[in-house]
Amino acid sequence: MVDFHEDWYNKLIAKSNEKDLLVAKISDLLQGKSHRSCLEIGLGTSAYFSTKLAGYFDNYTIVEKNKFYEPLPSIVKLIVGDFESTPLYQQYDVILASHVVYYFNDLPRAVKKIVDALTVDGRAYFVVNGSNSDYGPTKHAFASFINKPYQFTYDILKAQLIGLHVREYTTLASISFSSYEDLFETLRLSFDLFPNEYEENRSKMTDRLKNNIKGDKFFVDQKIIEVSKK
Repeated sequence: MVDFHEDWYNKLIAKSNEKDLLVAKISDLLQGKSHRSCLEIGLGTSAYFSTKLAGYFDNYTIVEKNKFYEPLPSIVKLIVGDFESTPLYQQYDVILASHVVYYFNDLPRAVKKIVDALTVDGRAYFVVNGSNSDYGPTKHAFASFINKPYQFTYDILKAQLIGLHVREYTTLASISFSSYEDLFETLRLSFDLFPNEYEENRSKMTDRLKNNIKGDKFFVDQKIIEVSKK
């Protein structure tokens, strides 16, 4: 598990269109299907998903371990607590787990808890970064700089979903930047397993970005993995 760095998260989200793309795709996937209840696991630092998606549901619950003081839609119930240790007293038609897999202490147990919390026809949506576009090669380059093997969370998660009914969708998100130094800072969240090593390799990483990322956008393929019981 890694620690959540709010300032790194906010900087990344401010430069990225990832949440807009995810909401658009998830909204499309919800069309024409039964969905009365939703559970969102971790809201980051804003109520973006619930504000955009609450209208699809009769009740919407968020489990977030950090206190949140901004207004939420009227149908939203906020449970302050860590998802892995928070008891759930109902099942949900939809469960959203967007970019939270990285923060679970026990991934197999957390995945099982999510699947068990689905209604018979329910669907869980896990979102993680894929291994292609600009993101994947950049992660591999960093791993070579620090001489440590790297396994994408996408691959780790997929291994935990074997035997379940899985569909996969991809949205190509972009991160805007004004300079390669700016991009280096914006990408800190993506290297939070090794924050000291990331800073120590600032020059190598910046040079690598200059030589490989053209234009003013860095692309990340986000994998939306839909999981159901049947």
